[in-house]
Amino acid sequence: MTLSIDKQFYLTESLQQHPSAFIVFDKDLKIQWMNNSSRYIFETETENDNEVQIKGVFNVTKSKKLDDIKVASSFESNVDMRLRKITFFLRSRVHEVPLEDGSSFYLLEVLTNNKDSLEALRGTIACLEHDRIDLAYQKQIDLKSGKLVGLEALLRMKDEDGKIIPNDKFIPLIEGESLFSLVVTASLEKLKEAFKLKEEFDMRGVTIYLNVSAHTAMQENFTKIFINYVKELNLQPGELGLEITETAELEDVKKAGEAFKKLKDIGIPLAIDDFGAGYSSLSYLRDLPVDSVKLDKVFANTISEKTTIELIKFVVSVCETLSLEMLGEGIETQDQKEKFIAIGCPNGQGYLMHRPEFIDDLKKSL
Repeated sequence: MTLSIDKQFYLTESLQQHPSAFIVFDKDLKIQWMNNSSRYIFETETENDNEVQIKGVFNVTKSKKLDDIKVASSFESNVDMRLRKITFFLRSRVHEVPLEDGSSFYLLEVLTNNKDSLEALRGTIACLEHDRIDLAYQKQIDLKSGKLVGLEALLRMKDEDGKIIPNDKFIPLIEGESLFSLVVTASLEKLKEAFKLKEEFDMRGVTIYLNVSAHTAMQENFTKIFINYVKELNLQPGELGLEITETAELEDVKKAGEAFKKLKDIGIPLAIDDFGAGYSSLSYLRDLPVDSVKLDKVFANTISEKTTIELIKFVVSVCETLSLEMLGEGIETQDQKEKFIAIGCPNGQGYLMHRPEFIDDLKKSL
């Protein structure tokens, strides 16, 4: 399908500088045209070099009534895209626009909210393509004995100059996208380095936690990714854990509970990160197969206040009743550490004990 000159002109002129990314393609999924935003996020100059390909469009539904009166139909779809070396699903709205000769063309609209979303999409794709996804590790310590009890793997994305991109610049804007599953997969590939360290330093009983958001947990292939990973590395129960960021609301707690139960069954413990920072903390303990609670760092910052002390005591009591592990985050002073011990919180994490390190520096500190 080739658009007529007059229709192509008006279409491209009106959408060329639109802040959303638009792509025109035909029934054979061949891309005919992309606007500036599309070329920007995919880092391509032209639609004719096969750098960007549409491999599949799903959820195609037509309305006979709309076809009869020549009104465009549209549907939301996870479009299967191939961009040079990577393949991913892109959350999109596809418009099928009928033409006077009975044919039609398809207009793909990438569902992004603003320029920041476009920037996050472009930056994430670039990090995936150019292997700029890394992990930093922070130790989790038994506060009384100083014994290492866990490691948290923290996602670090880097720009073209090797500088760390603040997580809040990209992640909140793309963590709900299917594309983010590739970030998780890349993180797991990096995590293999840490499991090699476990063998080298005989860190039995130490759980390595990967930090993922609640949005990520709702992706369709979330459970499958981790089950396959455990089988590939032949990990023993408790070697790999997940920390779920509690501030990101779970859209479907029942669905999430079923997914986490499958992971727990193969030996992946679940910790609720940033506990107390959102509104769903206690309901998560009720509805999810939680093994551990990590108090948000605001509790460490305000631990000298009476209200905070009483709240921490309450969480300690809940954890003891439910047989849950507990850890205080953000410990930066000796006074904070001693107060956590006195209140009854057994484990801690923070700059006082250890600052996050990349794998080479972590190996030296072990």
